Amino acid sequence: MKAISIRVTVVVEHQGKILLIREKTQGEPCYSLPGGNVEYVETIPEATRREVWEETGLLVKMERLLWVDDRINHTGEGKHTIAVAVLAKLMGDDTEPIPGGLDDEEIEWAGWVSLDEWKTLPLYHAAWRDLVIQALSSPDYKADYLGNMLEGKG
Repeated sequence: MKAISIRVTVVVEHQGKILLIREKTQGEPCYSLPGGNVEYVETIPEATRREVWEETGLLVKMERLLWVDDRINHTGEGKHTIAVAVLAKLMGDDTEPIPGGLDDEEIEWAGWVSLDEWKTLPLYHAAWRDLVIQALSSPDYKADYLGNMLEGKG
């Protein structure tokens, strides 16, 4: 049976820095925003809180929607994921992420990077680079649908 999965992508900004993770990979390091699959009967705000907690040990609260995209891979049996990107803010006093995430997460590193660093790091989705900067700096930024982030990749 073919199924669609839903995931949350979380932008957390604190004191001019963005929270990033680096997953364990065999190749070159590639940075990503925290996030993951939304579980059955879990809301987007609940998934936001859980995923950031599991990957970084930090508590956050969802503030607003940033964008929605599809990730449709037509190769093999195919795979379709809908991703919902949100802006979240830190809750509580703890601001230092746990470098390898909690439990059995596949996180090699978690930390804060400046916007200048953000502009140069290798990212899992390069399209995120400008989207995040616009979402954080433009007062008239509006949530949008981005289409298939994997277009031309499979």
